Amino acid sequence: MKSRLTSILASASALLLASCATKMSNDPTAPSGPPDATLSVKIVQASYYGSASAGDGTLRYQGRSYPISVKALGGGGLGAQSIEATGKVYHLGSLAAFPGTYTGARSGLTLLEGKMHERLANDKGTVIYLTGKTSGLATSMGIDKFVIELK
Repeated sequence: MKSRLTSILASASALLLASCATKMSNDPTAPSGPPDATLSVKIVQASYYGSASAGDGTLRYQGRSYPISVKALGGGGLGAQSIEATGKVYHLGSLAAFPGTYTGARSGLTLLEGKMHERLANDKGTVIYLTGKTSGLATSMGIDKFVIELK
């Protein structure tokens, strides 16, 4: 009975993740136009079905640099990895539109070294396209909620 319940919960979780992923654009390719800002981040991520991430970085906006912090919780994955990424930020009309909660979908495999691409969007319309390298041992597939704040 317990294994049947576990199987049902796993199937329901997979279906939920799939439906969430299809409702948001998962295209990690940034538009060809110039971004409103750029950023660089260093993040450490650990996962065991659920995932937790933390890190920091720098936002470059209108000729100035702003330190940022990044925290995330998500579903899916197994292992640990570090991520060094740069990003292009679009639809950033003011600095106030940058901090907030961003949603992203991820999938990948890191065996010592790997690459990552992810599109993050917040409820203010700001979109971040990240690309970078990973190191560690991890599988990742799921949905993440990132809280990005100015320090």
